[in-house]
Amino acid sequence: MSIKNLSVTLKLCLGFGLLLFFVLLLSLFGFYGLKNNEATLNRISQIGNLFDEIVFTREDNYQQALSGDYHAGESHHQRRQILQEAINQLHSDTQTGRWPSEDMAAVEKLKTDLARYLKEREAARTQSALLAANELLSDLQDNANELYYAEEERAAAQAEQVYYLLAGITLVILAMGGVVTLVISRQIVLPLKQAVDISRRIAKGDLVLEASDANRRDELGALLASLAVMNGSLRTVVSQIGSASYELTASASQLTSVTDRTQERINDQKNETYFIATAMGEIATTVQEVARNSEDTATAARGAAEEVVNAQALSQRAIVQIESLASEITSSADFMNRLQQECGRIGSILDVIKEVADQTNLLALNAAIEAARAGEAGRGFAVVADEVRNLAQRTQVSSNEIGKLVSGLQAIADESTRTMQESVKHTQASVAAVRDTGAALAVITRQVADIQQMSELIATATEEQAAVTAESNGRVSTVRQSAEASATASAEISSASSRLAGLSQELNGLVRHFSNY
Repeated sequence: MSIKNLSVTLKLCLGFGLLLFFVLLLSLFGFYGLKNNEATLNRISQIGNLFDEIVFTREDNYQQALSGDYHAGESHHQRRQILQEAINQLHSDTQTGRWPSEDMAAVEKLKTDLARYLKEREAARTQSALLAANELLSDLQDNANELYYAEEERAAAQAEQVYYLLAGITLVILAMGGVVTLVISRQIVLPLKQAVDISRRIAKGDLVLEASDANRRDELGALLASLAVMNGSLRTVVSQIGSASYELTASASQLTSVTDRTQERINDQKNETYFIATAMGEIATTVQEVARNSEDTATAARGAAEEVVNAQALSQRAIVQIESLASEITSSADFMNRLQQECGRIGSILDVIKEVADQTNLLALNAAIEAARAGEAGRGFAVVADEVRNLAQRTQVSSNEIGKLVSGLQAIADESTRTMQESVKHTQASVAAVRDTGAALAVITRQVADIQQMSELIATATEEQAAVTAESNGRVSTVRQSAEASATASAEISSASSRLAGLSQELNGLVRHFSNY
């Protein structure tokens, strides 16, 4: 199994476990060396105590030799017991292995020298005999001193051995630490650096990269594999966003073109409604003038009826009045003809308004379809398109109502024209009758009555025409306001489409940040 396929935890456990093993081994050897040194120091301490007791015993012997007291006293017996216990302890430790076997002969010699001394000391009764026995202690002291130095050399050798052993193990631990550090660096740090480099390149927009160690089976391999999967997912997402942004740009451009054309049509519609409003104002003025003329005609007819008794005397005046009436009726007939022509023009203008409303409705429907394709980003535009479509439908309904009103107005104008023509004929006949004969006053009376009745009818009709014209003028004003609202909505749609195009360009710039997606 390759070390790359081991988990990071197992790698760290193996590396630090190996270091811990050598550290434990170092501790064991150090403890072993300390234990050996402790035993050696204990032996040295025992020999040192023995050496001190020998020195104290020799001093006591010298003092006794100088004082002349040659008998062994209580102090001598205590020293003797201490020396025997110390040498016996050394001998026992040698037998049990607490002392090295090579010291066995030296310990035996100490025991023999002590026995010789004790024998001589017990027999000493003179100063010379006491000093001779004391010289045996000197030999015992020299032997103890040799054993002391031997233990010191052994302790120094053991300390040196432990020192070199610990130094060697320490060097091995340092070497193993270096190897473990190098292995961990190559197995952990390098893949982590590679992961950091991949993350930085992804952050900079470089999505074309591959992880060389992604096939590892440890946590770092899983990290690199996850980065590779994330890179692929980002590449796919950025590609999809790029495609969507290009489509959005194309849709925004198309929408801008459509809204521009729509705004042009709506401006034309607004201008046409302005002309219609002006024409309707003129029609209203004309109808009011006809109404006033009709009232004047009725007044003149009533005056003619009152003066018919004096018609003979006033026939010339009647002729003049009738001729004036004929002229006014002719003018009224002309006005009715103009009214009929204006009604025809209003019908043509209404046809144009209907065509513009239908085309606006169609453009609003196309804009709603484009907004639905744009999704969430086109929601606001869809609301505006729906408002435009509603305005177009309202315009179409208003145009139909105005068309009906204009048709009624044309019918009334036709009837008024026919009435005026008949009035002209009757007036001409009256003039001819007055000129031909004064006996035709009765006929004139009837004609005047007819004229009066017709004038009243004309006045009533013209008043109705004035009301219809005023209502039509209000309808045209409503259409004009709708056209202005449509123009405002179209401008808002154009602004929204421009912002949408700007957003799509910004989105394209963000997508281009990721190279080679």
